[in-house]
Amino acid sequence: MIPAVYTPKYQVDIGPHVFPTEKYPLIYERLSSEGIITKERVYAPKIPDKNELTRIVEPEYLDDLLNTRPTACTLSSEMPVNQGIIEAQLLCCGGTYLASQLALKDGCCYHIGGGFHHAFPSHAEGFCFLNDIVYAGVKLLEQGIERIAVVDCDLHQGNGTAKFFEHEPRVFTFSIHQEHLYPIKEKSDLDIGLENGTGDDEYLELLDSALNRIFKEFNPQFIIYVAGADPYIYDQLGSLRLSIKGLKRRDELVIGPAIEHKIPLIVVLGGGYAVDLNDTVEIHCNTARVMDTKRCS
Repeated sequence: MIPAVYTPKYQVDIGPHVFPTEKYPLIYERLSSEGIITKERVYAPKIPDKNELTRIVEPEYLDDLLNTRPTACTLSSEMPVNQGIIEAQLLCCGGTYLASQLALKDGCCYHIGGGFHHAFPSHAEGFCFLNDIVYAGVKLLEQGIERIAVVDCDLHQGNGTAKFFEHEPRVFTFSIHQEHLYPIKEKSDLDIGLENGTGDDEYLELLDSALNRIFKEFNPQFIIYVAGADPYIYDQLGSLRLSIKGLKRRDELVIGPAIEHKIPLIVVLGGGYAVDLNDTVEIHCNTARVMDTKRCS
């Protein structure tokens, strides 16, 4: 069993949209049925105080969000601007931070949500209103964690995260992503931009090499792992060609060394837009299964 963070409020009716918010309860139900998570060890997030959020969000933009105003800064999310979706992403900020605190105590935590890595302090982007990764990272730095690695394996570069921490030497941002695709790229500490059609073998070789460098040279004290399901071959938004098996191996490469070396690690889900929703759910569940296996081995 692994500690997890989840609330049913993550599922929001956003109409006919490619982002499947229904994946969250499906993941929760599948992992519960397998005994990987239990009600006793699933923790509900809380929305952070407004004053806490101003550390990562400009006041005017935050005011737009809290009042669900359809402005240029909120509509750039490409999401409906409604109370439900904004509440869900506010909760995700609290959820990713809560996961970090559980990981400091237990070694790891699986957040059934989060990974909204395109959000900037001044505006929304790419389905992301608020950057929960940044929020948790800032709070961890304030707690005295000196070396945080963000390992972003989503299909898309974590541009909002990279930009926020661009001049913060205590946070190492790493992104492995499809190069010729949204977003306009920011500068991570380490970027690997992949050509269309990249499959399991090349991806895993590049990832393994990058992780070895990060563990050796940066020596992280904490890892935030963005385990996007969208590098999948049958994802609607991308052109990478990873299999479900390859994505599970990806998870093993990230999670295994962290647990072996007792580096606290959290998982946030990021994107996933497979033609068959069940594939997205399975990919995300595999990440939790890897965490459970590695933690219990």
